[in-house]
Parts: sequence; structure tokens; C-alpha cells
Amino acid sequence: MCRAVRITLLVIAVLLYGIGLILFLTTNSSINTDLWATVIISYLFLGIAGFFMIKARTLPGKMLACVGAVSSYIILGYSIEAYLTIKLCLAAAFFILNGLCLAWPLNSLAGTVALSLFAIFQHPSRLLGETMLTPQIPQIDRPTEITFVALLFVVMLSVSFLRALIDKLKAAQETVAHLDVTIDRLSEFNQDLQRYARTADEEAITRERNRISREIHDISGYIFTNIIALMDAAISMGGRDPSALAELHTTVRVQAKEGLQETRRALRELRASDTHRERGIAAIYKIKTVFERVTGIQVSIEAGNMPPSFGDEIDMAVYRVVQEALTNAMRHGRASHVWVQFWIVDDTLELSVQDDGLGAKDIVKGIGLSGMEERIKHLGGTIKAGNAPEGGFKVVVHIPLGAVKYGKN
Repeated sequence: MCRAVRITLLVIAVLLYGIGLILFLTTNSSINTDLWATVIISYLFLGIAGFFMIKARTLPGKMLACVGAVSSYIILGYSIEAYLTIKLCLAAAFFILNGLCLAWPLNSLAGTVALSLFAIFQHPSRLLGETMLTPQIPQIDRPTEITFVALLFVVMLSVSFLRALIDKLKAAQETVAHLDVTIDRLSEFNQDLQRYARTADEEAITRERNRISREIHDISGYIFTNIIALMDAAISMGGRDPSALAELHTTVRVQAKEGLQETRRALRELRASDTHRERGIAAIYKIKTVFERVTGIQVSIEAGNMPPSFGDEIDMAVYRVVQEALTNAMRHGRASHVWVQFWIVDDTLELSVQDDGLGAKDIVKGIGLSGMEERIKHLGGTIKAGNAPEGGFKVVVHIPLGAVKYGKN
């Protein structure tokens, strides 16, 4: 949009310059015919100065070109009487270039100085007297002068303010682009953090299970080794010493009892470590906490009649759907609030995730949405995604539970 406006104004400036040239060549101005070359050179220099105003990259270069354009206009206008045609076209073209090439508010300041000089030099006979270029100095009446200055003042201010708006729009677009990149990075960071949190828990549980497994191995190895040795001793006695044999049997019993107690203790720890692994609704609440802390977006969860767990397969599918929906609400929807609702009706889990964001003009199935569909389809369920009637984006999932004994594991 900014580029289109700039190109349009440049085209208008070029057209005004061309119209001024055509009028100049076809108007019977009081110009000394012996000095046509000087007049033409001044006119061309005005165009060249305008070109350098456009092409110059540094502020001193633009200002130098601006001074050259103003000087050329004054010299050329000193010999022309057509104030509201030729002079007006050339001056309007200059102010358009001035407004576009210089930033706000410098363009307004430079335009005001140039307009003041244009107004002053409408009375050359009072300033410089006679000129070589024309035997009769052009004169301007008061109404024409007021109209001339007023029109140029309007052009100068309009283009200057338009340049200010263009700069603000460009800055806003750059800010939006920067925010888009930031949101994408934040979204990736959020997903990485969620994966890390879940992986860290699983790794901690795995380490604990391995420790307990080693402990069970050590306990069983020690106890059974002792029992085998004691039973070998009892066999070797052959029943010759009943009291010693009874003592060995007692010792074997004590060893077996201690081994059973130690094994039960280790198994209780193993079951406790498995229980501490967050699954089902607990895992959903965990990603809600991480998501809110990282993004600042509020998440409301209504668990309804949902049990603690449905089993690993359904739990993981629900977890991934909620995770992807939250990520899309931040990345694409620019949401500030997300609602997650669960309800079981006729052995079917209904999951709804809705945000208050921008919604989507066109729904393109990316990797995330396609992945959700594959997971839910594998479970025999359905998924629908689209704009909500009340605004925002909504994902609705139905998963048949059937004979799944949810909540038991």
C-alpha cells in the first residue's frame, strides 16, 4: 500500500512537470527569443534537480537537490506570467517531491521555506529590477497571488501529512511483522517448554523405576541366595540333627519373610512412581499452567464429568489436541482467552477448545490440524475446526469410549 501511494504521487508529479512543459512551449510568453537556450536549460535543470531529490539517499544530498530545484524555479519563473497554469504545475510537482523525499516534519519545514521564497519572488521588479531574459518583468495581481500561494500551501501540507501517515503505516507494518516473528518464536518456545516439562517428568519417573528395579534385583538376589544356601545345608544334614534342622528351617522362614517385606516395599514405591506420572486431566492442567505463564493468555478448563484418566492412548490424543489448539490460538488467532471443556455423553467424550481471537479467513490443514485428525480418526472419533458464530476459533472433538474402562488406571 505504501509503495502504491508513493508511485501514484510520483506519477502525478511527473505529469504536472510534463503539463507545465507543454504549456510553456505553447504559450506566447514575453521571453527574449535570443535567450531561449538559457530558459530551456533552467527548465531542464529544474527537472534534473527533482530527479536527484528522488534518487538521493542522504539528507544533505536531498537538501542540495531541493535548493537547486527552488533556485531553478525562481530563475525560470522570473520570465513567465502564467501563474495559475505553468507556475502552479511546476510548483505543485516540486512540493509533491519535497513531501515524498523528505521525512516529516522536515518536509513541512522545507516546504514552508520554499513557499515563502516562491511568494516573495512573485514580485521580482521590487527585488532585482530588470532582467536579461525578458524586457518586461511579469506582474501578479493580489487575487491571483493569494490563490497561487493558497493552492500550493494546500498541496504542500497534504503531501507532507500523507508522508507522515505513510511512515506511521510502514512502522506499524514492521511492528506487526516483528510481532508475528516473536509470536512464532514464542509459540515454538512454549511447545518446547511443554515437551521439556513432560519429558523431564517421564525421565525422572524412568530413573526412579530403574532405581527400584535395581533394588528389587539386589533384594531378591541376596534373599534367594541365602535361602538356597540354607536349604543346601539342610539337605546335607540328612535328618541327623533334628534341632539343628529346625533352626535352619526357622532361619529360612525369616529370610523369606524379610525378602517378601522388602519386595512389597519396593513394589509400593514402584506403583507410587507410576501414580505420580501426570496423565489425563492432570496433564491438561499442567500444560495450562505452563501456557499461561509463558504467553500470558488465560486458559479456563471445565472438566465436567471427565474421570482422571482414559488410558494412555486416549489421554495422549486429548493432550495433543489441547496442546495444538492452544498453540494455534496464540500463533494465528491472537487470542487473549481460551476455554477448554470436557463432557461425557453416552460413552462419548466431547472436547471443545474455543478462543476469542481473530478466527480464520481460510482454514488450511497444516501439520498440526492434520496430526489431530489422524489421532482422533485412529480412535474412531471425529474432529471439526472452524470459526465460532460468536467469534474466535473453535475445535470440537468426539471420541467414542465404548468398552474402555476409563479412570481405572
